[in-house]
Amino acid sequence: MFAMVNTKSPAKASPPPPPTPSKDDAPPKPPLPSIDAAAFRLCSLLGLPSVDSKGPPIKALPSGAGRTVRRWLSSSAVNKCRKLSYGNLVDGARRVLPDNSEITAVIESSKPMETGSEAPLEDSSSCSALPPHPLVLPAISSWLLSLAINSLLFDSSDASAAFALSGSALAAVGKAASQSNSTFTPPILSPLIARLYRFRSLAASAASPQAQSTVRNELVHAHRLACLSRAVDVQATLLNLMLRDLLEGNLIDQAKKLSQNATFPENASNNQLVRYLYYMGKIQALQLEYTDSFSKLSQSLRKAPENTGLAFRVAVQKLLIIVQLLMGEIPSRDIFFTEGMRALLLPYMELTAAVRQGDLTTFNKIASKHQPTFVADGTDTLINRLAHNVVKAGLRRLNISYSRIYLKDIAERLSLGSAKSAEYIVAKAIRDGVIDGVINHKEGYLQSNELVDVYSTTEPAEALHRRITFCLNTHADAVKGLRYPDDAYAKANQKKKKGDEEEKTEEEIAAEIEAELEEEEDEF
Repeated sequence: MFAMVNTKSPAKASPPPPPTPSKDDAPPKPPLPSIDAAAFRLCSLLGLPSVDSKGPPIKALPSGAGRTVRRWLSSSAVNKCRKLSYGNLVDGARRVLPDNSEITAVIESSKPMETGSEAPLEDSSSCSALPPHPLVLPAISSWLLSLAINSLLFDSSDASAAFALSGSALAAVGKAASQSNSTFTPPILSPLIARLYRFRSLAASAASPQAQSTVRNELVHAHRLACLSRAVDVQATLLNLMLRDLLEGNLIDQAKKLSQNATFPENASNNQLVRYLYYMGKIQALQLEYTDSFSKLSQSLRKAPENTGLAFRVAVQKLLIIVQLLMGEIPSRDIFFTEGMRALLLPYMELTAAVRQGDLTTFNKIASKHQPTFVADGTDTLINRLAHNVVKAGLRRLNISYSRIYLKDIAERLSLGSAKSAEYIVAKAIRDGVIDGVINHKEGYLQSNELVDVYSTTEPAEALHRRITFCLNTHADAVKGLRYPDDAYAKANQKKKKGDEEEKTEEEIAAEIEAELEEEEDEF
C-alpha cells in the first residue's frame, strides 16, 4: 500500500497590502512668499476670515487694531520682508493687491534700473489666488509703500527717488483714509502713516536742503492734524521728527520752545518714548540743565530694547557720559566695557580718565586727537565745556591732598598760564562750592578748611529724596501701563449680584415672600 500523498500545490500567500500614506510621509507644502505670509499673518492677528469663508461678512475691524498692527510690524514675518529686492516687492504687490491697483502702479513707476546683480524672484507657485481681507488692504498698501521707500533709500541709495515716492505714498494713503466713514485717522493706518513720515524725513535729510525745508513745513501741518484726529502714533512720531530736524540744524531755542508747547502723548509706543527722552535730554544738556538731562537720558537708556538698537544705545550712552562729567561726576568703569560698546566708547574712556586726573594738557591732546569722532557724534560742543571741569577736578584733588598750597604750584600742576590766572580760577571755585578753602592774597597760597562730616549736611536727605521720587515715578508709570478689559466693572457687578442672591438663606427668602403677601393683603 502506498501512502496517500497530497499532490496539490500549496496556496500562494497573498501579497501584503500597500502601506497607507500617513500625514507625516506627505511632502511638505512649499512656504508662502514673504509678502503673502506677512499679509495673511495680519489677517490672522486681527481675526479676519478669508474672502471665500462662509458666514456673515465682517464690516468693521476689532477694537485695538492699531495696537495689533504695531505688534505685527515688529514680528519676524515683517522683518524678513525688509531684505527683499525691489523686484520681489513689485511681484508681491501684484499678487496681494487687487488688479489695476493704484498702489501697485506707484510702486512700479519708481522701480530703479536693473543691474546684473539682481536677486532672483521668490517662488510664488504655492500662494493662493485669494487676496487678503478687504479691510486690511489699506494697511497692506501702506506697508508695501514703506518697504519700497526703504529699498530705494538704503539698498539703492537713491534719496531723491525715495523722497518722491514718499510724497506719492502719503497722498495715496491720505486718499484711502479720507474714504473711511470716520472723521479721524483709522487706527489701523496710524502706525503705518507714522512710518511713511519717518522715511520721508530721512529721505529729505539725505536728498537736499531744499527738500528738508519742504518737509519741515509738512511735518508741522501734519502734526497739527494728528493732534486734532487723536492719532497717537502719528503725533508722537512727528514730534520726534521735528525735534530731530531742529537739533540737526542747531536750532536749540526753537527745539526748546517746541518741547514746551507740544505735549507728548501718554499712550505712544515705547520706541517713540525712548527717542523723545533722548532728544529732550540732548536739548536740556545744551541748555545747561544737566540734572534734568541726566534723568531723561538715564530713562531713555533704561527703557531702550536690549536685543536691538545697539547704535541708538551707544549714542545715548555717549551723551550720558559727557553729561555726567559736566555734572562733576565720574562714570563707572563698567560702562565702557559693555558688550558691543567697548570699541565705540574708547575715546570717551580716555576723555574720562583725563578729566578724572585733572590734567588739562592731556585733556586737550585727547580732545584734538578724537575731534572727528566727537564732531560726528554731535558731542563736540559739550566737550568744549569740559575744560573747566578738568580744572575743577584738579583743584578738588589738590584741595583734598594739601592743607596749604601756593598758587604758583597750582598753576604749574594744572598747566595754567600764571599764578594770577590760578588765583582767579581758585576764587571762582570757592564761590561755586567746588572746594572749601581761603586764599591768602598777601602770601599767595590756598588754605584748605577742615573736611566736614557729610552726614551732618543735607546731602544724604537730598539723595534719599531723589531715590524716593524715582520710585514713585516708576510706580506711576507701571500703573499707567496696566490694561483692563472694557467691561471688567460690569462683569464684577454681575458676579457680585449673583453671589448676593446665592448667599440668601431659605429663611430670608420665606421672610421676603411673607412681606410681599402682607403688602398685598393691606392693599386689598
